[in-house]
Amino acid sequence: MSKQKIVTIVGAGVIGAGWAARMLACGLTVNAYDPSAKARKQLLINTKKALRSLQKIGLNKNSKLCNLKIFSNLRESLHSSTFVQENAPENENLKKKLLKEIDRLLPKNIIIASSSSGLLPSRIQSLCKHPERVCIGHPFNPVYLLPLVELVSGKKTKKK
Repeated sequence: MSKQKIVTIVGAGVIGAGWAARMLACGLTVNAYDPSAKARKQLLINTKKALRSLQKIGLNKNSKLCNLKIFSNLRESLHSSTFVQENAPENENLKKKLLKEIDRLLPKNIIIASSSSGLLPSRIQSLCKHPERVCIGHPFNPVYLLPLVELVSGKKTKKK
């Protein structure tokens, strides 16, 4: 039996909700974290709305809103994650600190992608103990409808 795929979304704004809906639509389990109670509440509303649109296209048979777990604690949200998609605001210092904390809490083999349209991956991975697993994973919009992602590696991102 294969390991359950749990994706953790860090940052529950519009982009985070789009990622959550897209990943739920693919049949994955999604853990979502945001420090803001308002953002966590809005995540559920935005994800439900996006899933209604995705139902018209077709969903994986395992796609269920109950596969979305929302957390107020970063460490708890990362438990058993097989991939992390970070979606914090486009602020280099904030992302560097957040990625450093995510990097510290995860096993070193878990990939961390950051939704960023203008920050350099080499800079945002600079505080990580394992920068080789950090990259930019910036989605096309709307995230839940367009299955396209721009991937950008940093100087220390592992190539394979």
